[in-house]
Amino acid sequence: MDFKANFESFLDLAERCGQSYVGHGNPNAKVLIVANEPGTTDKDLLENDLGNNLIKWRENLLFRPDQSDIKEMFNAQHDLLWDDLNPLWPFKGQHFSQIRVKMMHDKEPVVINKDKRPTSRSWLQYQKLIDMIYKEKNECHRQKEDPIDFFKHAFITDFSAAAGLHSNDVSEEKRMESIKKRLPMFGSDFISCFPVIIVASGHYVRDIPMLKDLFKVFPGFKEIKKINDNFGWRNIHYGENRSRILIHTKHFASAIKDEYLRQIASICSPYVLDDPSLAIHR
Repeated sequence: MDFKANFESFLDLAERCGQSYVGHGNPNAKVLIVANEPGTTDKDLLENDLGNNLIKWRENLLFRPDQSDIKEMFNAQHDLLWDDLNPLWPFKGQHFSQIRVKMMHDKEPVVINKDKRPTSRSWLQYQKLIDMIYKEKNECHRQKEDPIDFFKHAFITDFSAAAGLHSNDVSEEKRMESIKKRLPMFGSDFISCFPVIIVASGHYVRDIPMLKDLFKVFPGFKEIKKINDNFGWRNIHYGENRSRILIHTKHFASAIKDEYLRQIASICSPYVLDDPSLAIHR
């Protein structure tokens, strides 16, 4: 597949910012999802995915694979095949099933439903949202055995690359250092090309001074509409002439009702279906 010219510039910028982790999914997508930080302490994940993310993207620019060319990343025993990891469609072969783990004393958590090829709660919610954005009547009818494929329509990244199983596991010093280094990436031409940006961060940005003003983090947005109703809160930022949209939402790792996602999807759909005028009065 061909990549946007500004994506290569984005990778160059990430490298200048000292980043090995850029993001996952389709760089040509219309939806960008920005979360807080990678939620893991798994050594294989940290080394093979986050640690090699930029390198893998450089390889993709060189060989230009289509997402359909990427192999499933599981063997017959549902073990991960790290050599087949590609950030263009990471962990291909995962199912629409939430990961279940057993905490082990002084050891890494153990996945107890790996035969289901599960995914995280956040990615499960991303799948629902993308389905609702693109499907008629903003519905998601996906079943547990269906594949996770939202990466066809979204690119995802994080404000911080300082990983931890939970947010409290990351020291404030490491988090602030990582965000400061990554901050220029969010003002790049690549990021500004997305017609829809979902900042799925909850109160994370409110509590971090560098991120508190999203108008500065993501230049080009002119006005904001704050909604807090029976479905939940969401802050809608509009670009000039309402040609782009940024929605600050709850963190998707938290418990979110489908109706909340449906409300967000109904606002986003016109922007990915190439008729933002339909969304002006939403």
